[in-house]
Amino acid sequence: MKRIISILLILSPLFVSAQHLPDSLRTAHVHAGNDSARYMTSKYLYDYYEELNKDSAFYYAQQCLQLAKRNNEILAEAIYMDNTAYQLIGMGKYAEALQYVLDVFKIVEDPKNERLNSWMLFSRPFNGSNRLLVLSYTHHMFAILMRETQNTEQEIFHYKEARRIASEIGYPVRQMLAAMNLGRSFTTVNKLDSALMYEKEAEQMTENSPYKKYLGQVYYSLGNIYFEKNNLPLALDYYHKGIVISEKENNLIGLANSYFFLSKYFLANRQKDSALFYSMQCLQTIKQVGIVRWYKVNLGTAYENVYLSYKLINQKDSLLKYEELTLITTDSLYNERIKNLTAFQAATLSEQLRLQQVEKEKIAYENNVRMYILIAGIAVLLLLAFIFYRNNRQKEKTNKTLQKTLTDLKSTQAQLIQSEKMASLGELTAGIAHEIQNPLNFVNNFSDVNKELLEELRAERLKPKAERDELTEEEIINDVIANEEKINHHGKRADGIVKGMLQHSRSNTGEKEPTDINKLADEYLRLSYHGMRSKDNNFNADIETRFDDTVGNINVVPQDIGRVLLNLYNNAFYAVNEKAKQQTAGYKPEVSIKTKKINGKIEMVVSDNGNGIPQNIVDKIFQPFFTTKPTGSGTGLGLSLSYDIVKAHGGEIIVAGKEGDGTEFIIQLPDK
Repeated sequence: MKRIISILLILSPLFVSAQHLPDSLRTAHVHAGNDSARYMTSKYLYDYYEELNKDSAFYYAQQCLQLAKRNNEILAEAIYMDNTAYQLIGMGKYAEALQYVLDVFKIVEDPKNERLNSWMLFSRPFNGSNRLLVLSYTHHMFAILMRETQNTEQEIFHYKEARRIASEIGYPVRQMLAAMNLGRSFTTVNKLDSALMYEKEAEQMTENSPYKKYLGQVYYSLGNIYFEKNNLPLALDYYHKGIVISEKENNLIGLANSYFFLSKYFLANRQKDSALFYSMQCLQTIKQVGIVRWYKVNLGTAYENVYLSYKLINQKDSLLKYEELTLITTDSLYNERIKNLTAFQAATLSEQLRLQQVEKEKIAYENNVRMYILIAGIAVLLLLAFIFYRNNRQKEKTNKTLQKTLTDLKSTQAQLIQSEKMASLGELTAGIAHEIQNPLNFVNNFSDVNKELLEELRAERLKPKAERDELTEEEIINDVIANEEKINHHGKRADGIVKGMLQHSRSNTGEKEPTDINKLADEYLRLSYHGMRSKDNNFNADIETRFDDTVGNINVVPQDIGRVLLNLYNNAFYAVNEKAKQQTAGYKPEVSIKTKKINGKIEMVVSDNGNGIPQNIVDKIFQPFFTTKPTGSGTGLGLSLSYDIVKAHGGEIIVAGKEGDGTEFIIQLPDK
């Protein structure tokens, strides 16, 4: 048996799809002598069933996960948490899948976990950073979850991240899979040129590789693109190629999709015999895979294609049978999808808004169903009335769920905005504490010195008159007077700081008042810097101020504009601190503020020489809840609130700069 296990462990992954392997693998798995061998047999069994049977794939993913946990194989644990999430997504369990993927991000984003692995992660050998490879895979899994929950923007972003990381570490299989899915994503949003570019990249990489498990998906995706471009011969050719390679690779999910889109092709061209044949092939393949609930292609849509094919043939008995199966199955899958999306929305705030789109899709689908039933004739009117009654009941329940979800969302948003304000207050408090501590230290120190001097004077006075030194007494008195003047001076400094801050924070009425914008900008710059220093004593940065003396006073709400400046300063100091941690040779952190009067406006420019903002996210930085900081380091509301404040003042806030070369925020306010 050891010989069998050894042979299985060195088998090329290309042989995993062979029909005779499952029995041999299961036998080897039962007789495996240790956890490492048991993990390898479970891994090959997962690879075999991954796109063949969801229940079996989930079982072996869990086996690998438990073995990895027991042996502290951190990256193996991460990869099979991802694989478990993939199977859960296929089952429609989005909330559970989300938790797995978020837990993996915590593991793979920690550089300490780079080398905590000795077990094989992927079937293809790799000599680079396994942690980054799993990070690429995790972005891919998160993108799939976003696709299934219809968050297209996040879907595309995470596929691009997966592709970028795979390209940087030199792992072409992951790059190919990301490109393949990007082609589908751009097809969904009807950006066909971009879709074709990515799908052609995936096609070339797959055809030049021995790893062709997903080539069928690439082919039917190209078929969909050419179908949308009205190049029907090429679309048909790719659909057929997708069927051939999916059968060869034993990829039933890819095969089911190829059948599905080919049947849609023949339905659109009213070729009834071919439409019926491929619709039935799709249905049989989906049933073979198991309970499949993936987006767009599922048991309900498969039944619908069969129903439409019989409708084209005008075979009424079969038409009515599959029409009813379509309605029952689609309604059941839809109810389960609503339930799963609701659970998912409880786990992630951004996905709660997606329920509105789901409801719109449901209404559109019901309208189509009604049209088909009316065309079918009077014979199905009773069935239609029954379905209407049930669907309306379901709609009422769904609407109540949506109302509660939206109410919870508004409450959560209000709490997050309050958290952002409290974070700003914390930054102000740290800065004020640092500012006022300096004069208070002087007051305390000179008070202690005066106490010692007065004790010395008392001792001198207690001496007999003949021994007293009047010159010493006079010097002590003069020193006490000088120290009292210094105490008074520094006390006034502290008083000025407190009064200045009270002036900016008094009774937040939101009313505009004449404000020295240069003084305001300078005060909050110092407060932000000292706040950063209070959190990190090792932090240092050069600060440059260039104030235009002609700016003078302008009418603003000082505490609101102060909050905007504080947020921009905090972001600038954070950016230069992060770049400083990279220990770039010759790098010196710098943050600057300048003001000027130009074309009837007052302009404030906050600049830093940090890592800058990537061009692909510049358009998103003012969106609520969007942040590039690590989880727990920011709410994503700071720039959104700043944008709203500046807009409320009739001004503009603009971001400039490029990645790797610093950032510049420009605030323009009316000069009145």
